[in-house]
Amino acid sequence: MRRELGLIFIGTLLLIMAIIPCSATKVAISGGFYSHNYVLPQGESIKGEDMYVVIFNKMDRPVLVNVTYEAPEFIKINLSSTGYYLNPNEYRKVYVELKADEDAVPGNYTVKVIAIVYETEGDLPVKVVASAAQEADVTVTGEKAFVEVVAVDPVGNIAEVALIKLFKENYEIASAYGKLEKRVTPGNYTAVAYLLNEEAARKSFTLKPDEHKRIELLIKAVYFEVFDVLPARDQEGRLGYAQVIAVVKNLYMELPNTTIVLHVTGNTNETIEIYKTPKLLLERTEAKYNYIPEGGWKDGKYIFQAKVISNGVVYAISPKKELEVSVAKPIEKAISGVVIAIALLLILAVLLILLLFRRRKREKILEEIYGNLKRSLETSRECVGDVKEMNEGLKKFV
Repeated sequence: MRRELGLIFIGTLLLIMAIIPCSATKVAISGGFYSHNYVLPQGESIKGEDMYVVIFNKMDRPVLVNVTYEAPEFIKINLSSTGYYLNPNEYRKVYVELKADEDAVPGNYTVKVIAIVYETEGDLPVKVVASAAQEADVTVTGEKAFVEVVAVDPVGNIAEVALIKLFKENYEIASAYGKLEKRVTPGNYTAVAYLLNEEAARKSFTLKPDEHKRIELLIKAVYFEVFDVLPARDQEGRLGYAQVIAVVKNLYMELPNTTIVLHVTGNTNETIEIYKTPKLLLERTEAKYNYIPEGGWKDGKYIFQAKVISNGVVYAISPKKELEVSVAKPIEKAISGVVIAIALLLILAVLLILLLFRRRKREKILEEIYGNLKRSLETSRECVGDVKEMNEGLKKFV
């Protein structure tokens, strides 16, 4: 009876608010609650960081906000806050949890989260000035499955400090530290473990009706944030040493008796302890080491890799880094460079000589052609002279 009266009261308030639109009073509701289609098994609940509404007060005066909901009687909605004051330009986020009764009727339903805004005098509400709502689709089903998700460290222990979140498709439905047990509907899920707000493990899986499944998330408790090998050379280019730089990030817990061990293979086979501490603290630890091979540098490839070890357990392995080494002396390199330069100069000289020879040959041919033309011209002149003389002779004879 009380619930029915409450619904009648809410309906009356909503009817009153229909006269005054929210845009006119500058009170609005937003958030991610409306953007998902939620699936609830009978007797179970879901909640997550994406399931919330935000109420804004853009008015020029303080208001009182009362948050309530509308849903079928077998679907309960728990709100992180149901009433509060908002000053001008303030907003408040309210998280939403959905729960279906054991005897909930399977089917598709719509639920609403409603914000009713009151004008106040002092601390007392005097009249309703606006209302706003968000609604979402909810499916209640009788099919169930069971999942157990545990976060496991490299030793095999449950990582109690790891936050596990369970997602159905694209929204979060549950969370717990170290171990999460949940009755859910059949479907596709993703479990994610976090350490210090960083993702440390992830696994996707599918649950069938009535299936029981255990999911282990092997957390990345410690990892190499930086691992690099930098060759250090003198002014003449000779390799002196290789500086190994390692930055280790610990997200899990303080690790006792921790060492960073460097393995170098390729032209050599060495294992060197480059860092040691009785307790590896949380967050970052930096280690530097100047490496020189025991037998000196040789031509070829050196491969570097490091490990973080605590009480004999390997917590992290770095990527591999390679270093190509050539130990030829600078004077030998200089001599070989000079020989190459001389050879190039000789080739250029031969090409120039060939070009000059071809040019001289062309000039000689041109001189011969010119001489022939000159002689032909002189002969022609002589012939013309002879013709003139013959012509003069003929004139005298006539």
